[in-house]
Amino acid sequence: MSCDSFEWACERCGRTYRNPFFTCYPREFWEDNKKRAGEVCEKCRNEIDYDQVRRRKAKAGEAS
Repeated sequence: MSCDSFEWACERCGRTYRNPFFTCYPREFWEDNKKRAGEVCEKCRNEIDYDQVRRRKAKAGEAS
């Protein structure tokens, strides 16, 4: 990573963003069988949130 204050990398996919107006999202995610927390991009945020909602719905379906 460079010294540019507007450059950051998604901690899940590793993609680098240089746009100062790009929003990053704090999330917990699994990587290499370890739970990690960090700033992720919008694409990764959507994937993480979708997986969590799917898991919750599946768990609620089993309990019914």
